[in-house]
Amino acid sequence: MHINDFPYEILAGILEETTRLNERDGVSYTFGLSQAPLPLQKTKLQKYLKGPIPPDMLKWDATAAIRQVCRAWHEWSLDYSLKDVYLRRWRGSERWAELSRCRRSYDIYELIDNPSGLAVYRDPFSSVLRTAELLSQYPSVGSKISRLWFNGFYVTETDREIFTVLRSCPNLVSVSVPWTVLRHGSSEDWTYLLNSTRGHGTPLQSLELLAVDLPEVQAKDPANRVDLRPLDHRRVDFSKLRRLKVFGNTTFMPVCDQDLQAIARTATSLEELHITGLSTVSIEGVMALVKASQKTLKVLEHSPRSDDGFYHPHPGTLPSTEHLCDVLTACPKLKDLSISVPSMCPDLFSNDSVRWEGECQVRAARLCDKATTSSHATKKNGHEKGDLLVLQETLARARTLIRNRRLMRAELDIELFFLDCIFEPRLQAVHGDVSLAEISSNAQWPAFKASSSKGPYGATGLYGKDEGPWDVVSEEMLWDMAIPAISGLAPRGISNTNIFSLMYDD
Repeated sequence: MHINDFPYEILAGILEETTRLNERDGVSYTFGLSQAPLPLQKTKLQKYLKGPIPPDMLKWDATAAIRQVCRAWHEWSLDYSLKDVYLRRWRGSERWAELSRCRRSYDIYELIDNPSGLAVYRDPFSSVLRTAELLSQYPSVGSKISRLWFNGFYVTETDREIFTVLRSCPNLVSVSVPWTVLRHGSSEDWTYLLNSTRGHGTPLQSLELLAVDLPEVQAKDPANRVDLRPLDHRRVDFSKLRRLKVFGNTTFMPVCDQDLQAIARTATSLEELHITGLSTVSIEGVMALVKASQKTLKVLEHSPRSDDGFYHPHPGTLPSTEHLCDVLTACPKLKDLSISVPSMCPDLFSNDSVRWEGECQVRAARLCDKATTSSHATKKNGHEKGDLLVLQETLARARTLIRNRRLMRAELDIELFFLDCIFEPRLQAVHGDVSLAEISSNAQWPAFKASSSKGPYGATGLYGKDEGPWDVVSEEMLWDMAIPAISGLAPRGISNTNIFSLMYDD
């Protein structure tokens, strides 16, 4: 029986196992030179390992021999190695060693004691230009690609080539592109990308927009400052999109609330929404997308902290008639939540029908006006003391929700970032900088503390080199000291105040 007569599943398994062995035994690194001599210069060269070969190149190398056997094996190899394609801008010094383009010859090059090289020019955009040319010449190759990732291409010229590549991939499911394509792409480009008009393929499922700060020369180039405003056209339809991610901060024509609101007009089926690492989008734009996909949303992440550490940009404001806590708990399929909000209150954790699980993070600037103005504790005890009692109720409700989710066989852990501290309701612990409170109490408070594994950034370790260490104390110890300490203070609320400062504020 000829091997090609085997059932396709068995043959594909054999070829896949062979490819994995080739990846394991093949070259997984690339060489570079410390520098190469310019004309009329004599420089001693040293070779070094530049780094690992990207996964897509490893797959391509591992299937090189298989592609040459027969047509059937060639087609399988293309399906396997071209499923994910990563296109990167050429980076680093423009030096070229006398090194074979064939990575299988690296073992021989490794034996050379005195490498030589020459300073040459290399087009930084050659990867995207050659890919566009290849896919235009061989359309069948583009049909094998299901995921594309572009990195380092931010100018008008390369954005045009990016759309040329995208048009050649009818079965594209996921794509990561620079945010500049929102400015330089036409409505026709976006209509073709998002909809099923790309042939017999499926509509785009996942879209990632990645932003960086551009060099000054590129940012000031008039050719790059063109905005075709494709989102203003009704033909641009995001209704089939399931995942949207916007990541990275930039000052050059950044993604803003108006962009997200334009997307929200048709983005009614999102299952995942990630808006992270940028300060040009507020809660208003995020909630426009949340409300548009309220019935389908499963994952919501909004973290505008970027380089600001714990003190991330203010999340923005919403109309006074809209209670954000009710909107979030009304998402019937939401499971994964990490969000920065203007305010929070006990209502955020009062709906036991939510399906939240895993680690839930809520970063709030203040307490909801609805909770603080209507609270009986506020009217009876004053604004600041009432606020603290509302905060206590919020933490208690969070603990109740954690217990109820456990009864439903779902593990939920909640972290609240508020008053420059991190509250862990499950452990009844508070992480923060207690040094000033410790000094003001003559080392009488806290009676017990432990070193915290969390820092101002809200993750393991500290953010920045000049941040002091954090400690962790119990909620009970905090309330025993904080509530009496604020009894004589003027009513000004506790929002945007370090809660430990209430214990030494004059």
